[in-house]
Amino acid sequence: MKDERKFKEVIHTIKGAEKDKDRFCKAARIEREPMSDKRLVTLLNYAVGTLAMVMGFAALYMVIYFMGTSGR
Repeated sequence: MKDERKFKEVIHTIKGAEKDKDRFCKAARIEREPMSDKRLVTLLNYAVGTLAMVMGFAALYMVIYFMGTSGR
């Protein structure tokens, strides 16, 4: 599926989305701030830890599975 939009249209859409976000923040009376480095590091550590647990469980499951089927 090819996107038929021109580059200028895409830029216009992105700028419109930024304006909508600014209006939403103003209506909700909240400040639009970038994420702090500490929070970003915390979120990334959580994601990596979760991925490590899932991959570790899969590896342990495969080891136990193949140990059980090796005697056949």
